[in-house]
Amino acid sequence: MYQEVSIPVPKYTLYDRKDIEVLVAYILYKVGSITKDELMRCTVDHDFVMYFDLICCLFDMEDKGLIICEKAGNDETCLPTAKSEYLAIELAYTIPLSIREDTIYYAKKITSHSRLEKTVKTEIVKVEQGGYQLCIRFINEMGGTDLMELKIYAPTKESAEQMEKRVFDNPVGAYRNVLNSFIQGYLTVSEKEIQEVLDDTKI
Repeated sequence: MYQEVSIPVPKYTLYDRKDIEVLVAYILYKVGSITKDELMRCTVDHDFVMYFDLICCLFDMEDKGLIICEKAGNDETCLPTAKSEYLAIELAYTIPLSIREDTIYYAKKITSHSRLEKTVKTEIVKVEQGGYQLCIRFINEMGGTDLMELKIYAPTKESAEQMEKRVFDNPVGAYRNVLNSFIQGYLTVSEKEIQEVLDDTKI
């Protein structure tokens, strides 16, 4: 009987300084600004580059005007420049496709979750009568009233944590579904419109 055998895909690690510069430029071109910590998490944590190689590369790129580094709390944010954009467009093909696709996937996942933590706040509170409440706030970062606040009962802490995870997996969908349930028959709010509202609060 024929049995399918899976062949593992080899993992690439970039060691050449020029290749790492192109990869960083490509990530910034596709994702936009990203903190050094987030950059580490989408490259070093997955063995696409080595820690010290990336650190040295970022210093060199800043000196050459390929990136701009701005202090952001305890971290630094890397911003793209016209030079890094040109580097990404012209030389991205020199980086293996698997590395390009994987780093962008991880970078988008990491940065989107970081932004969510600023606009969506959750808390699990134990209820005196038994059970737990998942409290969810969609924050207006411009100040003023929150966009929406929800309190959902859960019989166990585990079920509350599961609900919390689902909110972070699809916060825009959660916001839209609740809002549409109240305005059904009058108008509906699309995912794009909700995302625009959430984006506007971060300007």
